[in-house]
Amino acid sequence: MGGLRGTVMRRAWPVPARSRVNVRAEAVLWAAYGLMGVLLAGYLASLIVQGDHPWPMFNDWSAAGFEGVGGVLCLVRGFTRRPGRAVSLTLGFGLLLWSIGDFVLTSESQGVAEPSTPSLADVFYLGFFPLTYVAVLIFMRGEIRKVATPNWLDGAVAGVGAAAVCAAFAFHSVLHLAGGSSAAVVTNLAYPIADLLLLGLVVGGSTLMSGRRRAPWMLMAAGMAINVVGDTANLFNSSLGRPGVILDAIAWPASILVLSMAVWLRPRPANPLAIQKPGTFLIPGLSAACALTVLLVGNLHATSRIAVGLATATLVLVGIRLILSVRAMRALSQERRHQSVTDELTGLGNRRCLSTVLDAFFADYDPTAAQPRSLAFLFVDLDRFKEINDTYGHPAGDQVLKQLGPRLSACLRQGDMLIRLGGDEFVVLLVDGDAEYAAAVAQRLTDGLAKPFALGRTRVSVSASIGIALAPSDATDAASLMWCADIAMYRAKLGGFPFTSYEPDLDKIGNRLLLLDELRTAIDEHQLVLHYQPQLDLRTGEIVAVESLLRWAHPRLGVVPPLEFLPFAEEAGLMGSITTLVLTDAIAQCAAWRSEGKQLTVSVNISATNLLDPRFTGLVRDLLESHNLPAAALVLEITETSVISDFDRSQQVIQELWDLGIVVSIDDFGAGFTSLAHLSSLAVKELKLDRTFITGLTATNSGRDLDLVRATIDLGHALGLRIVAEGIEDDATLQLLSDLGCDLAQGYLISIPKPPSHLAFVDRLKTRHDRPNFPHDVVRSNDLMQDQRSEARVDAAVVIDR
Repeated sequence: MGGLRGTVMRRAWPVPARSRVNVRAEAVLWAAYGLMGVLLAGYLASLIVQGDHPWPMFNDWSAAGFEGVGGVLCLVRGFTRRPGRAVSLTLGFGLLLWSIGDFVLTSESQGVAEPSTPSLADVFYLGFFPLTYVAVLIFMRGEIRKVATPNWLDGAVAGVGAAAVCAAFAFHSVLHLAGGSSAAVVTNLAYPIADLLLLGLVVGGSTLMSGRRRAPWMLMAAGMAINVVGDTANLFNSSLGRPGVILDAIAWPASILVLSMAVWLRPRPANPLAIQKPGTFLIPGLSAACALTVLLVGNLHATSRIAVGLATATLVLVGIRLILSVRAMRALSQERRHQSVTDELTGLGNRRCLSTVLDAFFADYDPTAAQPRSLAFLFVDLDRFKEINDTYGHPAGDQVLKQLGPRLSACLRQGDMLIRLGGDEFVVLLVDGDAEYAAAVAQRLTDGLAKPFALGRTRVSVSASIGIALAPSDATDAASLMWCADIAMYRAKLGGFPFTSYEPDLDKIGNRLLLLDELRTAIDEHQLVLHYQPQLDLRTGEIVAVESLLRWAHPRLGVVPPLEFLPFAEEAGLMGSITTLVLTDAIAQCAAWRSEGKQLTVSVNISATNLLDPRFTGLVRDLLESHNLPAAALVLEITETSVISDFDRSQQVIQELWDLGIVVSIDDFGAGFTSLAHLSSLAVKELKLDRTFITGLTATNSGRDLDLVRATIDLGHALGLRIVAEGIEDDATLQLLSDLGCDLAQGYLISIPKPPSHLAFVDRLKTRHDRPNFPHDVVRSNDLMQDQRSEARVDAAVVIDR
């Protein structure tokens, strides 16, 4: 069997020579145990057939030698293997003592004389028990790392109850043998007491080990139980005045064989996915019933005082166990109730807690009361929280959520309640709070979130959109109140406001389902339009490219910018349709400009969803071919976060786009966390600096932002990349970027995003050459720039029709 196993393993992978040696040694070991089992069966047959005169090869000397081999094998296990070494050595020495006792007893029994009590053999026999106790305790300690007091009591009840039953039957015979010298009495009493303790350990340990499938323990418990049976049989036979023949003779070598095998048996690997079964109460229950029976019988017949004492102790332990069980059940009930209404991550109340509080409020609400109670419901939804999860990972997001609880709670009074609804959504309940107080709390929450959150050495910022609804003025039940606050929150998010209150006339059309339906209609009816923002070549002063920016002119909510509705569209699975619409319009417009002689390139922003879509590359290729536009005229902008979400897939798609000749640009570079190793492995041709680096950048040649911009430009050029700066709003920043060697510039200073029909200034800039004061004259020469600052503000805002 071992050879076959080794052959199979060698075919799978190379097996070290040491492992093959261990396999062969283990095969030899179990073959030896098999031979010992055959010898034990032969010994049993000899006892059955021959009785007091077994076959010569199975005499007392061979039985003692058999036991000695078992003890030596147990010691070999302790000396050759580290795991479980203490158990093997302790138990091995105990078995060796027992076998030595058999050798001594056999030697003393030669001739007619009966060995004295106590004898030298008793010293070795009794030395077996304490070593075995220690081995059992060490084994149990290794298997059961942590045991609660009730579990220990279960084991104690089982062990003491079993000892009580054994004492009730055995100690009458012990007292019958208790005559003679005091040393003889002590010796005769020592064996049954030691067996009682051993039996208690076996039964109690089996109770503690229940629910754990541990074959070594089962063998060990069986071996010790066989030993107790042998001692008990010998005790009864001695009390009857005749020597034991079969049961007590075969029990001791069988016990030693099983105990020796137990230390070599490998436990089955634990399944980490399996739920550990709770310990059974069957064994302690039976032991308690038996102890009660012993007490009842003791009232009717003479029973050993030791048995009565053990039975009484068992019932006392049962009483203590019941008291602890009642207390544990009460504590568990309270803990489960607390867990059911508490968010595990933040320690705040959860959705169930919210339902309980709202149901209690509306059940107790009395509109006829002199001063009817009110409730303010604040629905808090975190903004940009998904970016933290995507960039830093979900553990970082969890850290932010843990810090949110104390920070938001500090903005509330003692009677207010903060609840985590789920994900990045929170609820604040203000009992007896009116609209004015709710708005004040919303402002405090907004201010509290303004401070960045620490994630190790990094700091991140989040904001929130808060919707406010009041009961009973806005809603008279829990579901309606939550709906009203949710609608108000979503209107705040669309409008870019920190918080808004529910307004029936306005919010009845603002729910998400309606907006989703309207967005589908906008896609089908081509209500989504593109505005274009020019990009200026800082070396030539020409407009060489434009970026397409999506706009949704909502009939009731006004102009909705893409940052507000694209996340919603992505959740609804509409990004594919929107991307097709944007690419089609942008490529068609670029082809039209080129047919007019304007050699422009057009940039289109794409999302992580597009990169993960296996049909995306084919879509781009087909659109370019259908409009006869060269691939180099299209720039696809992706953010660092999009790339990080699935780097391997993103890298593959970017390479496919590169192979088509399309320019791929990393947008908002510096806002994410793309490493240099990642950047160098991506087939990109352009970096677009994040506007946070550009905003506030002055012409002074100092400052951290200036150093970062200069280093990024130099790094990009070293990698052969084109550098684009966006968010330019003043002359000094434009001049500085030109001096730093930036390639392209984009911002309100150059032009606001406009419909294609309004980009007439492109020709004016393209016809200017030889400008000594460039780039200052670019702005001065363009008569359309004068009112762009105010016009840009109107274009970028979200107009809500009130």
